[in-house]
This record gives sequence, C-alpha cells and structure tokens, in this order.
Amino acid sequence: MAGHSRELGALQENLGYSFQDLQYLKLALTHRSLGHQPQSNNERLEFLGDAVLQLTVSAYLYQKYPQLPEGELAKMRSLLVRESTLADVARDLELNRFLLVGKGEKRSQANQRDSLLCDVLEAVYGAIFLDGGFSEARRVILRNLPDLNAQQMPIIDAKSTLQEHFQQIAKKPPVYSLVQEQGPDHDKSFVVEVRFEQEYLGVGKGHTKKEAEQEAARSALSKLGIQEK
Repeated sequence: MAGHSRELGALQENLGYSFQDLQYLKLALTHRSLGHQPQSNNERLEFLGDAVLQLTVSAYLYQKYPQLPEGELAKMRSLLVRESTLADVARDLELNRFLLVGKGEKRSQANQRDSLLCDVLEAVYGAIFLDGGFSEARRVILRNLPDLNAQQMPIIDAKSTLQEHFQQIAKKPPVYSLVQEQGPDHDKSFVVEVRFEQEYLGVGKGHTKKEAEQEAARSALSKLGIQEK
C-alpha cells in the first residue's frame, strides 16, 4: 500500500488535481471486493460523484448551447455521461492502473470493464468534491470532458429518432430482437436486429443490450437515409 501511495502522485498529475487528504482518493479507488463495508469502498463516493457529474455537465451544456431545446440537451448529456464515454475517460486517466480490487476481480481482469471504470471515475469525482469543493470537481470534470460539436454530432439517441420516424408514418414502433449473446459474464457482447413489420432494417453489437439496440437503430437510420434534425 505504501508503494501504491507513492504512485498516486502520477494519477493526481493525470487528473490535474492534488488531494489535500489522500484518503479520499484511496477510498475512491477501492472496489467493494476489497472493502465490504459501505464506509470502506467507493460506492458511496460513486453515488456522490454521479450527482456532481450530472450537475456539472447539465450546467455546462445549458450555458454552451443556449439555442438548443431541452430534448437535445438531454441527448447530449446522455452521450457525455454514458458508461462507455466515462470508461474511455477513465482509461485516458489510467485509473485501471490504480484500482484496488480483490483477488477474484483481479483474475477476471475487472479493471478493464467499462462498468467498473465508469464507477471508479464517478467515485474519483466525488472524492475531489469532498476534498476541494464543487469548483475544483467541476474544473476536473470539464478538463476531461470529450468535445462535442452540436452541428456535426452523430445521432445520439438513434432509438428515439427511429421510433419517431415510424410513429409519424405508421403509428407503430420498430421491433428489436436479441439474436446473439456471447462471452463470459464480465465481458459479454450482444447482437440485436431491428425490424419493422418483418422488414429487416439493421443490426448492432454492444457490451449491453441497450448499446446493441442503439447501434442497430443507427444502422437502420443509415439504411433509411434519415439524418438527425
């Protein structure tokens, strides 16, 4: 653990934030497989960090895009705080190197899972909030926020766009079907097809069913030539 404490200097450099109380950061990096009590793992910090992240991103988008309606802002926020986006940020910060997990989780390479990396990033944001206040947490969050161009954004919520299309022309939604599920529990992948009245529209693959459905919807929108308005 002493070596781990020394290494945390590199993580703080990656974050662009130096902790006054390093115990907050250590707790944020401790998975429940190592600390079973609520006060000895990062789940409570994750709960707090998620709220700080949501508020920070909501306020940022509200101020940056004054011309956009609530629905578009919600879609943009969804993209920025979704699991895969946060996991990519965590990897860029090399949080997987510093994560403290139990032996079983180490064997299953849990520190590579999107869900776990997303959780630990939120916990770190919660730790910064407690250690340095909201302004510092906000600064670190925005420092690591991916860029968005509102004019050139990909379709964010493809399922909603596809459903709106068919509701307008036929008053019926498209149907999604799980056609394949593979891989071990810690690294599953799903393949989903989308059809409308038995007509094949597209297929998508993802680490969750929701992600696969969004990819299938994007494929369908591309086939139909529908662009995000």
